[in-house]
Amino acid sequence: MRTSSTRVVRNTLVVMAGTLSSRVLGMVRQIVINNLFPPLLTDAFNYATRIPNLFRELVAEGAVTNALIPVLKALPEAEGRAFRRQFAALLLSVNLLLLGLGLLLAPWLAHLLIEAKSVFNQPSNFELLVYQIRLVVPFLLGISMAALFSAFLQSEERFGVTAFAPIALNIVSIIIMLIWPGSSTALALSYTAGAFVQALVQLPALKGFALEWKWHPAIQGALLRMGPFAFTTSLRQFLNLVLTNVLSRYPLGAQTGFVSAEIVFQTAMGILAVSPAMAVYPRLTELGHAKDYAAMSSLLRRTLERLAVLLGFTGAMLAALAPWIVGALYAFGGLDPHVRQYTIQILLAYGFALLPWGINQIMLRAFYAVGEIARAVQVSAVVFVLNILGYWLLRNAGLFALNLATAVAGVVGLLIYALRLERLQILSLRWVLEFSGRVALAAIPSGLAAHFVARLFGFPGYFLHNLPPLIAGGLAGLIVFIVAARLLRLPLRLR
Repeated sequence: MRTSSTRVVRNTLVVMAGTLSSRVLGMVRQIVINNLFPPLLTDAFNYATRIPNLFRELVAEGAVTNALIPVLKALPEAEGRAFRRQFAALLLSVNLLLLGLGLLLAPWLAHLLIEAKSVFNQPSNFELLVYQIRLVVPFLLGISMAALFSAFLQSEERFGVTAFAPIALNIVSIIIMLIWPGSSTALALSYTAGAFVQALVQLPALKGFALEWKWHPAIQGALLRMGPFAFTTSLRQFLNLVLTNVLSRYPLGAQTGFVSAEIVFQTAMGILAVSPAMAVYPRLTELGHAKDYAAMSSLLRRTLERLAVLLGFTGAMLAALAPWIVGALYAFGGLDPHVRQYTIQILLAYGFALLPWGINQIMLRAFYAVGEIARAVQVSAVVFVLNILGYWLLRNAGLFALNLATAVAGVVGLLIYALRLERLQILSLRWVLEFSGRVALAAIPSGLAAHFVARLFGFPGYFLHNLPPLIAGGLAGLIVFIVAARLLRLPLRLR
């Protein structure tokens, strides 16, 4: 057990390091986009990328990764290799079909993304949007194969290559955009080319991998496992479509501001929640197959205790220091002031969502590990429907209030996930609420202290001007958080 626990911690750290590197480069990529391309083009690009991302988790990251790992774990080595070849051929065929449909239906898809009053309904702007869609649709093929290769390697608990492969996407994208700044073609193709490179860099680790157009018996089981994930993902992507359509009623730059804030939020989520959840998932799957729920409970509690504290503090800093974070990350002189303000409003709301959504990411893996996939789908459906409803009801309330819907939906999801895990005797609802409540109580005064100290330095400026208030505010928030955490008896060590 000691060796297994050490392996989980090591894998977690590797995945977190890779995610951190990738997310930092992702921010650099967004900095380049925001400062070298005009808001009209960046909004068109961000709308267009919703199309491949609509199917991304259906045929790539979410469904494939979570469904294939249990299947591969259960197959003998020789059968596993055959399954990989044959499933990869099937996935490639599906992606080629989607690619053809995406290119053909690009104008219809563009109308789906925007509402009647959007500036992109003007003929020249609409043509730009359609052009961007056609250039980014092939991204889906590249990222699907990259995710498939990652699932194969993760099933063997080989996290090194998969954790750092996304770096390739960002490096390629940044290079292309720096060579051709302001070019609509370069902006879209940088995204597509990066996805293919991310897939290619993983091929050597697969050692002689090839495609085989045959039907392996285990494919049916994998597809059945993917079904619930696909349903959940469909709801999530429908949520994104609703949000995209709602954002199109706001002034030019709102979509770019949303993406810029989302990158910061997803960076924190990726490092502090998604990466650790990925790292513990193979071990949770083994314990689930063995029906060792006591060991699962112990592993989940240790994981949540280590990470919820970090999520709470980080969420407080995102909310408290949003103006200075946006200035430090994105404001290099070429950032449109409206885009900057939109990004701040959205990031402020996202700060409140980090803790509940991060905890949910970890708890969700327990459902998959014990085969409670249908239940996980039902809970996820409720959460996403609530989030969609919140977006629609608050569509005219401003960007801050609009994105608070995400935080509210996350809290509801936390309650439902914890209640179901209690019925499975894996986690206690009381423990989850009590522990997350203590984290929130420590985060509130920490955020207030950070914001108060940062404001002493005046209005946020450009890049380096934001570093003194960020450092001073962050240190003040950290000190208050540590004191509050000790008073509330929260663990402050990762091990």
